[in-house]
Amino acid sequence: MLEGCDFEHWLVVVEPPDPQLTRDDIIDVYIKTLARIIGSEEEARMKIYSVSTRHYFAFGALVSEELSYKLKELPNVRWVLPDSYMDVKNKTYAVHKYGINFSNPVPTKPNQKSLNKGIVALEMKSLV
Repeated sequence: MLEGCDFEHWLVVVEPPDPQLTRDDIIDVYIKTLARIIGSEEEARMKIYSVSTRHYFAFGALVSEELSYKLKELPNVRWVLPDSYMDVKNKTYAVHKYGINFSNPVPTKPNQKSLNKGIVALEMKSLV
């Protein structure tokens, strides 16, 4: 087993979306992608714990290893990689530190600054 990986948290890297899509639209694509293997958008929304919509296009999903293989088979998915703890010693992911809230307002234009600090912080987690 890889240190810091539990094989239940996965980083799902997807093909870059249409550049005209808003951040909300991109997150909606992530939810719909996960819903294809989970069964419902509501459940998919609950399983997504991080998103990236600027520097790369990916989301973190809490699913079984078996479902991760099904995600890899979807047409817009590039890679599905085991996600690792942000803090290995305390076994916490970025979501545990920053949280995520899909109900907060997000930009409506691609270059607009986000007021949602939780999601912005999560987008930076891979750079830490």
